[in-house]
Amino acid sequence: MANSLTSTTLTQRPIAKAFLLFPNLPTELRLQIYAHIHTHTASPLPSHTHTSRILKLSFSPSLDRYISNCAPPVVLSLCSEAREYALKRYAYQYLAIGPNFFCAPSTSIPLSFEQTTLYISGLHPLLTTFSQTFLYHLSTSPSRHKITSLALDSRCWRELSEVGLLGVLAGMKGLREVLMVVEFGRGFEGEFGFLEMPEWRSDLRWSAERAREALREEWVRRGVGGEEGGMVDVRCVILTKGGEQA
Repeated sequence: MANSLTSTTLTQRPIAKAFLLFPNLPTELRLQIYAHIHTHTASPLPSHTHTSRILKLSFSPSLDRYISNCAPPVVLSLCSEAREYALKRYAYQYLAIGPNFFCAPSTSIPLSFEQTTLYISGLHPLLTTFSQTFLYHLSTSPSRHKITSLALDSRCWRELSEVGLLGVLAGMKGLREVLMVVEFGRGFEGEFGFLEMPEWRSDLRWSAERAREALREEWVRRGVGGEEGGMVDVRCVILTKGGEQA
């Protein structure tokens, strides 16, 4: 009887929709909570990828600018304290790329370059008229030397390389890795993620190795990094959404 009463009492208690005591927590504890939220709301990436978030961009010809449907990091919209903490702790800045990058900060895209893979998608349908324009946007972007991880549709690699992609990449001083993304075009929903290319896809792994060597040779030719030009890693990955191959 006592057990039955206890069970009934527990089920009748209303579920709290807010933690009203949160503002009264010690400041150090609140900051730790913000850090935990920031870390555990990032996109799934391969373990040896040095970033923790994917920002997918595409160019809108009608708007004449780059757009993204990716939500900003949750910690930036929790409260003013969380936003201020994240902007200082994770060095969030605004991405500037494209013809209208001098727009107001309220319409720009906040990101931490050290922790974000910039994924340029949707290029393949535009290649015939947009390839050189895209490389111009990338090579003249005020943010180009801050980008540490760049991902491109693997289908665009050869065409972009023919019009100067390697030279642009070799001139990006902060670049650490380039990901050639295999998109299968299936409409899954969910968070973006990248999976390492399996061993049996030796053809795609070979393509990444060739691209890595070509980029290293471009570095050496330009005298940018000498024999250490190969420090920029080039790998082939598979796009996923919600844990499924997309």
